[in-house]
Amino acid sequence: MANSGSTSITIKDTKPSDVKGKSAAAAAAKPTVVVATTKAIKHAKGRRVKKGAAVLDFFLRLVALAASLVATITLGTASQTLPFVTNYFQFKATFEDLPAMLYFVIVFAIASVYLFLSLPFSFISCIRPHKGGARVFLLICDTVMVALTASAASAATAIVYLAHTGNSRANWIAICEQFNEYCQGISGSMVPAFIATGILILLVVMSALVLRKI
Repeated sequence: MANSGSTSITIKDTKPSDVKGKSAAAAAAKPTVVVATTKAIKHAKGRRVKKGAAVLDFFLRLVALAASLVATITLGTASQTLPFVTNYFQFKATFEDLPAMLYFVIVFAIASVYLFLSLPFSFISCIRPHKGGARVFLLICDTVMVALTASAASAATAIVYLAHTGNSRANWIAICEQFNEYCQGISGSMVPAFIATGILILLVVMSALVLRKI
């Protein structure tokens, strides 16, 4: 006998092919989302690293500029006149008396001007770290400055060494025994000179690494 109050429930038949199709689509979509998210994270991280490197570049240029100015002024103002004179000679020592010292002052004066003019380009890299044009220009100029400052500092250091120790085989006397104040000035200028040169080398390495990732 049929029961008039019964309720019928319709169950939709799900084919195995439909289940497999949905599972395959979900499996295909999931790796795509993961890859896209990973790329976005890497891009954001790379952008932060480049911006941090650009800010550090700007700060190091300020330090190198200060060191280069100190080296130039210290050696450029180093001079001493001995208290005794003769009818024909006055015993005075300045940086212009030695070609290596004159070369040192000229090179580090040029380096100071360059480092000052490079600050706007470094600031542009801070604002737009993903752009490589300004950094390529700075990399080329920094490399030239490294060669100049390293050669000038090395040549001046050799002269300072001779001024302090002399050379008995060449009959060169140690002039620092008489020109003590002058030797203190030229010796003191070597430290900031090598600091500026070392920072320029570091800037070249940093720029090369950042450009490799752009």
